[in-house]
Amino acid sequence: MDQDELKNEENFSLEENPDEDGVETAGLTTKLKKLRAELKTCHRDKGEYLAGWQRAKADYFNLKKEIEGVRAEATLWAKEALLSDLFGLADSFELAFADSETWQTAPENWRVGVEYIYQQLQSFFRDQGLEEINPAPGQKFDPREHDSVATVPAASPDEDDLVDGTIKRGYKLKTKVLRPATVKVKHWVKN
Repeated sequence: MDQDELKNEENFSLEENPDEDGVETAGLTTKLKKLRAELKTCHRDKGEYLAGWQRAKADYFNLKKEIEGVRAEATLWAKEALLSDLFGLADSFELAFADSETWQTAPENWRVGVEYIYQQLQSFFRDQGLEEINPAPGQKFDPREHDSVATVPAASPDEDDLVDGTIKRGYKLKTKVLRPATVKVKHWVKN
């Protein structure tokens, strides 16, 4: 009930019971003051409850956003772990293909089947957003994406810090390197 309705109701009740000696009017005035004080308390309590409810609602939405962020991060960690576990499988395929003499002695149907499985694995990697890091010989060595395990003498100073060859491919998911490419790097030594 708002204040205007309360005033109208109070005026109505005062007009219904006119008092000649003022004794009853004093009682009604006291009752009116008490009701106004209660109304003021109710308005204050209402404001506190509303503010508390609004804070609780804001806390809920903040928690919901935080949980969504944690869930997305956990999903990404799981994805990275799964993909990292499959790198060894891709390496095994590449080693098998690299031994061309032995590879050519295998029956053709078997080779086609194995190559198809490898293509499916590579397709899965691409679908997950995984990119290969496979630097070409002569590419500048990048320590953020390459891991040097051997050095090779460079023929000139211009070849210093250039990739000589890739030993094992690396992989990155978006901008995060999951495994750097293992490479040999040319190093110039002045004689």
